[in-house]
Amino acid sequence: MANAREHGAMDTAPISRRAFAAATFAGLGSAVLASELQIDQAPLLPTVRWGQYDITRILVGHNPIKGMSHQTAELNREMRDYFADPARGVSLLQRCQSLGINACQVGFRPNETYVEDMLRAHYAAGGRLHWIATFYSQPDDRESSRRELARLLTMQPPPIGVQQVGNTSDALFKRGRIDLSLENLKRFRDAGLLVGFGTHNHEVIDYAENRGWDVDFYQCCFYRSLFGLDPAKAGREMYEAEDRNAMTRTMRQVSKPCIGFKVLAAGRHCGSIQDIETALRHAFQHIKPTDVILLGMWQKYRDQVSENVTLARRILNA
Repeated sequence: MANAREHGAMDTAPISRRAFAAATFAGLGSAVLASELQIDQAPLLPTVRWGQYDITRILVGHNPIKGMSHQTAELNREMRDYFADPARGVSLLQRCQSLGINACQVGFRPNETYVEDMLRAHYAAGGRLHWIATFYSQPDDRESSRRELARLLTMQPPPIGVQQVGNTSDALFKRGRIDLSLENLKRFRDAGLLVGFGTHNHEVIDYAENRGWDVDFYQCCFYRSLFGLDPAKAGREMYEAEDRNAMTRTMRQVSKPCIGFKVLAAGRHCGSIQDIETALRHAFQHIKPTDVILLGMWQKYRDQVSENVTLARRILNA
């Protein structure tokens, strides 16, 4: 999810911040984009109806806030240091809301109270973002699962939905125990939340869909990242076009709506504004009209929220 544009050259060495800033706004159409970014209070982006909720076709995610760049340890530290000031996380959520995004996906483990505090501060300041939670507990650890779900439900407002994190689903699938996920999914359903099932591998979604699992949405990684099923590639960051094609094909075929994430390949599709637009356009053109995408954003060097929203409006309104 990390949208680490200051450091994210393609598969070559990272470019400098100054060179990147120059390249980003170079080329045809950059002046038009820059003028479009002068938005303050904007109407909502196009929305889709999930259950009783209308959610925008872009959600903001939490990976940069947690220092998860999927690039380098240096960039991870820089992100964590930036968001160590809790006001910056709140400002990010407020900026998203002001520019027309109405939903976020945020999860917090027991040692991530700063993320929970950020979300609480957003709502205390009058924030209105719908919230879809990420769920980390193993389904067969009943006590941890009970505590985590109870903690999520104490939030005011509570999440509108919750998804079993893809790391859990992928590990269970590799161990031949993916059916344990049904225990978590039932917990979410019994809590009255939208039920989500996440993964980095299209085979996991195919398995659930073919068996008619009781879910409201799938969370689908465009790339396998560190969590592929091939033992020969275990633990490697993988951003291969064939994986994106396979996942978007599954997203189009399944009966339920989907959240697509790592759409920008953790910054690898961010060499220029044109590259970002190409990746976003590819995403929206290869998923269903009921699907949405999840983007990590941080504001240290540029207003990524405005960039993403402006490009999305251009694409979705075309």
